[in-house]
Amino acid sequence: MAYMPRDLAALPKAELHVHLEGAIRPSTQAEWAQRTVVERPPEFTDLQSFVEMYGYYWRTMNTPGDYARLVREYCEDAARGGIRYAEIQLAPAGRPFPALAEAVEEAQKQSDVVVRFIIDTPRSLPIEVGWYYLESAKDVPDVVGIGLGGPEVGFPPEPFAALFAEARNRGLRSVPHAGEEAGPESVRGAIDALGAERIMHGVRSVEDPALVSQLAESGLPLAVCLHSNLKLGVVQTLDEHPIRELWESGVNLSVNTDDPGFFHADIVDEYAAAGRLLELDREGYGRLALNSVEASFAPESLKSEMRSAIADWVAQGE
Repeated sequence: MAYMPRDLAALPKAELHVHLEGAIRPSTQAEWAQRTVVERPPEFTDLQSFVEMYGYYWRTMNTPGDYARLVREYCEDAARGGIRYAEIQLAPAGRPFPALAEAVEEAQKQSDVVVRFIIDTPRSLPIEVGWYYLESAKDVPDVVGIGLGGPEVGFPPEPFAALFAEARNRGLRSVPHAGEEAGPESVRGAIDALGAERIMHGVRSVEDPALVSQLAESGLPLAVCLHSNLKLGVVQTLDEHPIRELWESGVNLSVNTDDPGFFHADIVDEYAAAGRLLELDREGYGRLALNSVEASFAPESLKSEMRSAIADWVAQGE
């Protein structure tokens, strides 16, 4: 039987791959859905149908106070699972109110979770949208990165090279999605064209042993989301997930929730699933949490605090 610490929720963690709009609580989803007469899409079965469902709820987030509530509720849920630092992706443009400013203001009020933001560029929309998103984050110090999300097939990373180059010139870190729906070529494109410093997902890298070796040697982190990959059909069962092959190959990976409001798995669920698949002992869980800290863009002082807290958790036993 796989070992699972009873105090897993107390293990200090960073979350590096979570979408603010996708972290909406089901109860909040139901409440805000009353705002629209648009018919809810059918239940999602893959990435494309999920994007449609996500877009439906994204359009209900149209009232001042919504983004503050999303941040507040995420932090409440995250703190219960031991998350002390989070880099949250969001797509705030197109609102009738300053959603990013509202999210940042609320995040600064939180005492249990330190929050930073990543602007999530939609790859299936015109490139001008990405530039608009980048401008919306100008001079906002709490925005630390730029992402690239949405369907990968038909929307490779290369056309976004100039956008990401300018973002990096402005001090933002490159954290595109790749290797989820599309294969290793998507990951290579994210690295070569976008200067990726962390890959969101990246699990299909296992289809290219040379790429896996490159990831392991470079230390480029993957922010993996087990239940997301299951729910969106990247794998048919969790037992088929390539996380163990990546882990044993020396790839630097963390586990994250992605869109917990839709996938109904919190960070403790993700760690428990990873622990079973990787056959982790207490030290192994600590290593997984430490990976999340080291792959983050948190201030060094906070990283140091979290390293010590993780070491304490490992040493405590049960």
